[in-house]
Amino acid sequence: MLAAMANTPHLWFALILSVACPLAGCHDEKPLVDRTSVSRAYPPALGLGDTVTPDTLSDTSIPDADTGIADTGPDADTADTADTATTDTTPPQDTADTSDTTADTADTTVGAPDLRLAASYALPIASPGAGAVSTAVSVPNAGGAGAVSVQLSGDPRITATAAPSVAAGQPLSVQLAFSGGASPGGAETTLTITSGANAWTTHVSALVGRTGVPSASWSPLSSPDGVFYGEQSVVGLDSAPFPHSSGSWDDDSVLVFVPSDLRPRQGMTDFVVHFHGFGTRAVETVEEHFYREQVYASGANAVLVVPQGPENASSGNFGRLMTSGGLDALLRDVNTLLYRDGLVRNAFVGDVILTAHSGGYQAVANNLDAQTERGQTTHAHLFDGLYARSSDFISFVGSGGFFRSNYTQNGGTKSNNESARNTLSAASAPTFGNLRNADAVIWLADTGHNQATFHETAFAEALRWSSSRSRRGPRIELEAVTATGTNATARWLSPRDDDLDGFSVETSEDGLLWQSATTAPASASQASFTVTGGVFVRIVPLTQGVEPADQLPSDAYWVAPNPGVLVVDGFDRLLGSFSDHHHDFTGRIAQAASAAGYPSASASNEGVLNGEVSLASFDAVIWLLGDESTADHTLTSAEQALVDAYLDQGGAVIVSGSEVGWDLDNKNNGRAFLTGLGARYDRDDSGSLSISGVGALAGVGSFSIG
Repeated sequence: MLAAMANTPHLWFALILSVACPLAGCHDEKPLVDRTSVSRAYPPALGLGDTVTPDTLSDTSIPDADTGIADTGPDADTADTADTATTDTTPPQDTADTSDTTADTADTTVGAPDLRLAASYALPIASPGAGAVSTAVSVPNAGGAGAVSVQLSGDPRITATAAPSVAAGQPLSVQLAFSGGASPGGAETTLTITSGANAWTTHVSALVGRTGVPSASWSPLSSPDGVFYGEQSVVGLDSAPFPHSSGSWDDDSVLVFVPSDLRPRQGMTDFVVHFHGFGTRAVETVEEHFYREQVYASGANAVLVVPQGPENASSGNFGRLMTSGGLDALLRDVNTLLYRDGLVRNAFVGDVILTAHSGGYQAVANNLDAQTERGQTTHAHLFDGLYARSSDFISFVGSGGFFRSNYTQNGGTKSNNESARNTLSAASAPTFGNLRNADAVIWLADTGHNQATFHETAFAEALRWSSSRSRRGPRIELEAVTATGTNATARWLSPRDDDLDGFSVETSEDGLLWQSATTAPASASQASFTVTGGVFVRIVPLTQGVEPADQLPSDAYWVAPNPGVLVVDGFDRLLGSFSDHHHDFTGRIAQAASAAGYPSASASNEGVLNGEVSLASFDAVIWLLGDESTADHTLTSAEQALVDAYLDQGGAVIVSGSEVGWDLDNKNNGRAFLTGLGARYDRDDSGSLSISGVGALAGVGSFSIG
């Protein structure tokens, strides 16, 4: 709770504290539960394989496939006496045939087939030496009738047969078969179905699974506000770190988490493998550090694997995974159970991102050169864990790997991190641009050792910006949407994605119905468009293999012509009161300000910090923080300096957030800044859900929050 002070140094400053927890208090130190990559092309997106549009030939060559829509080309029905339609609307109209009386059955044909293949198919898992497996696939047909043919290009053990033709509007039946093999391993092929000049292509996988991989029981994980994070299982595997001759531990459990919306890419499953620190167990550390939630929040298209190492011990020995080939064997087993249970459709293990907290760094160091069936270790992320073996990580960067490492003041890794940063000339700030582009990022995290993984959602952001494959398209950071007159410009930063084709800049008058205002190539980071009135704006990635309706949009902002007010989105937290990947809170506030006569634009706090938009260009600023707190920072020292400078120049600011007083004053992360604005922290909980305006906001009537 904040109390205003009598002598306010700046001309106008109002701080709104939204109190949504009157009984228990609002503060929290931890979130609530809240270059070396193989080029791989992805099959065409669902239903995008058509190369010829039906009914483009003249009516003298084939029967007219009228469907009730006017012909779009000249109609040459001079020899067709059986037409039942007499209202061709495109010249020339029929001149010799005006009174057809005989029904022409050809006019009811829809045209060429329009098959809708899935992005990939997977045959049932086979056992070594057990013979063939098969499955029937029903391919929807949204078009007409026609002959079809099937071709395969890949492993000859996979075969496909289909009916010789497909009826209009009826599915095509395709039988897939795999002859199996004597030993474990994957197989794949490219399936192409043709009909006339049209062709549709997809990917087919098959797998001979290793015997001895046990069954798994999968449990769903959701956030308190109902967002489905994914599914988890803890299984015992004989490829797990222990039991092993190098140690006395015997827990063979491996935790596997599959985030929701995992995208089946061509043949391969990517993994994030995390090695826990001293004095804990895998299941406990996953919960305490929110690794599953952060994998979901990152948007990365990868499965999280957390093997059990030394149980509650001061050891970084991970048994089998410290030996060559151990990691690949473990991930093959994990992929086998995922494939068998239908959670992936990929027969091969792809690239790996290795992560560790504290003493888990030793297992990461031992696997920096690990190879898998179709990939390798591409990234290494340490969270207050560089206690030793700096030369291994420096060499990893030199060989093309990406390295992300943070450290705390008292965690014991500071000197090693600072030395490695100097040697590598690494970036020292975990900005989104650095996390995306720099070979190495090594930074000081202003938190405790056990919070280094989730302070400012460090684990999620490292995965978000370093992974090159996303589940629903990259999770885009919309940095600013501003306008000069009616010329609006959107600026954004996008993680890289191997399958990204471009971006659609979409606008909406109500935030519900969206349309594309313009498009931009995959290399773009801004685009301009015209606005005649205020509109919501968002950026949508165009990603191969992801249906248009499933693409992950950015946050929704708002812009009006000639804006005088800037609404700043400082609410990045995804592990608190709000858990989804995107929100429209900033857009709503800017829309309301515009409706009240104050045309507004929008920007993220990152966009303000990196200069995409200047506070000085606006008469007033509304800075939204939601429930960002100490673990996320409400206003960083750099942001505080920008606000101070803006107010010194005569600007006006409103800050809204439920943890501002707690973070800045009670935790001393900006006490002087807060008191300089004429406010102070009173207590953590107002004990009330009623609000009324005072001071500069005296005109705001009383209302209640929930």
